[in-house]
Order: sequence, then C-alpha cells, then structure tokens
Amino acid sequence: MERMLQWESINELNAFRLLDCDPRVTVFTEQPCEIVYLDGTEIKHHYPDIYVEIDGQQEFWEVKTECEASQNEVASRTELLSRGLQRYGFTYRVVLDRELTKQPRLENVKTLLRYGRLAASDCEREYLRVAVESKGPLNWAEICQGNFGSRGRETVCRLVLEGVLRVDLDSPLGPGTQFLERRNH
Repeated sequence: MERMLQWESINELNAFRLLDCDPRVTVFTEQPCEIVYLDGTEIKHHYPDIYVEIDGQQEFWEVKTECEASQNEVASRTELLSRGLQRYGFTYRVVLDRELTKQPRLENVKTLLRYGRLAASDCEREYLRVAVESKGPLNWAEICQGNFGSRGRETVCRLVLEGVLRVDLDSPLGPGTQFLERRNH
C-alpha cells in the first residue's frame, strides 16, 4: 500500500503480508472505520481489523484465533454484521490465524516480499518477458543463479507481486519451482 501499516497482532501482520502478495487486491488498510450497530437492545461499536478490496469486492476482515472466533460475543457479532453489511455491498468475515499461518504459503510470501519490494525497470521486465516467451516457465534455481540478470530474482519476485508472473504459493519454494506467465481468463 506504499506506506507503513499498524498491526496489533502477528496474525494481522500475516494478513497484511498475504494481502500484499495477492495481485487481485487493490486496496487494504487497517482499522478502517467504526461500525455502530444494534445488538438486541444495546448499541455496540466495532472497529474491524482490515478493509480489503479484492476483485472489485469490498470486505471487512476481523482477524481472530479459532478460540476467539468461537466466543459467543464474536460469533454473534459476526453473524449480525455479515447479514447487515451485505445490503450495503460489504462482505464481513472472520479470518482465522490458522489460515494466515498456513505453510509453505506464508514463508513463500515472505520470500516474495523480501526480494520483490523494488520496482523493476522496463528493461528488466522486457528481458524476463522475452525469456518466458521463448523458454517457457522459469525455475527458481536458474533465477537464483543469475541466469536472468543480476537482479533476476528481485525482478521475478516483483512480477509475481504485480500479477505478471505466477507461482504455486502452496508448494515449497525450491530449485525446481516454476514461475509462469499469468494468463487472463
């Protein structure tokens, strides 16, 4: 999001990492608003953890551990806000810590973020576009060995973050991991 984000738990940080690596996500921000709602006869105030725009859909995320999510107050609020916010075009969801820490996805995302932070030049982009067009999938070993330039690893990671290339984040990143051109359907 091109700025520092404030997170209140390691689970929120992991959510930000995963969102940052998803090219379908166009916007996300922390503690986006206050939601005032009626719970029976009592007025309540709630600050969702994250606002997300993904594939053109607007979502509020509440990041919880499984134990926290099963508490009556949280479960009741989730049900109420899920129904109530739908009529305004928002999805309200509880995102569990076990989804945010799923491996090897989280470690792969950290690797992409570590190497892909800097923008790729037009020359670096074109070099990799031609390489993928002529050779097909690029593998991690070749990338790390410098076969695609001194900044090949950084450029490939950046292009994954931008959605130009794709990689299976649910498989361990290793020498044979393939990076492919993202095809629009």
